[in-house]
Amino acid sequence: MKPEPGARGGENYAQFQLRLLARHRSFVTDWLATAADLIMLGGLGLGISGRRNTGAATLTGGFVLAAIAHLFQPGTLRDELAAIAKHPLWSVRAETHRVRNKVRAR
Repeated sequence: MKPEPGARGGENYAQFQLRLLARHRSFVTDWLATAADLIMLGGLGLGISGRRNTGAATLTGGFVLAAIAHLFQPGTLRDELAAIAKHPLWSVRAETHRVRNKVRAR
């Protein structure tokens, strides 16, 4: 597989996504991270709709919950933050795909 544009160090999106999924193997981490992603999505919607303070607080709460979620699977918090910093758009894409699959599986 050829790396997608924006890849660093020869990593492609499929490899990035597999590493993200590996950071969500714990049942608690997976479900708390999913809830956190949905909360952050709500915060984004509130901010866009003009309720900026409420949106910012909701977004922050979602981020904190996501950080807490990774404490249930030791060693993943630092990797998650590094991945977000390295590929922010890929992170959003991979998380969206993960959450969509989880919601559809229900």
